[in-house]
Amino acid sequence: MTVPDDLTNGVEEYLAGLKNAIDSLNVQEIIVVMDQLLAVYERQGFVYIFGNGGSGATAAHFVNDFNKGIGQNLPKRFRFCCLNDNVPTVLATANDTDYSQVFVGQLRNYLNPGDVVMAISASGNSRNVLEAVEYANDLGAETVALVGFDGGKLKELAGRTIHVPVHDMQKVEDVHLALNHVMMSVLKKRLEGCTP
Repeated sequence: MTVPDDLTNGVEEYLAGLKNAIDSLNVQEIIVVMDQLLAVYERQGFVYIFGNGGSGATAAHFVNDFNKGIGQNLPKRFRFCCLNDNVPTVLATANDTDYSQVFVGQLRNYLNPGDVVMAISASGNSRNVLEAVEYANDLGAETVALVGFDGGKLKELAGRTIHVPVHDMQKVEDVHLALNHVMMSVLKKRLEGCTP
């Protein structure tokens, strides 16, 4: 079977761009966020994580990997909660109030100053994400953002940021998911007392 040149070229071009996106990461930003997650783990605070669309899917994946993937063999576990997973609450809030309130409305029920709010937004400009981070900052909770493109308003608003500085939605989302796996893998080894 002969593979058309346009398919081969398209795949190679995409993968080359993805490699460049990974190479553009600031490792120190990742380490600072991992240290923050270790601290909230030690004090048994909650991590409230959320995003829209593909970022929402990544947020749900974080919950799986941190709560189950890391914690399965540990006496103490991470406490991640994905705010976009409660579909009835998201829909009721969007319908009865405004879509900008779907995350902050839930934080008003749950968030304490010792918790961490982790927002994922490729553009960094999603209004519902910004509203939630502003509320968390005002309450005194710690805030973390995973962003792409130029970082948007969220890059300046969050206390800590991991920035994927590329202007391609798919590659930003790819790297955000990879960051979940990087942090999960390294922290799992750390907490299980293994040498990375």
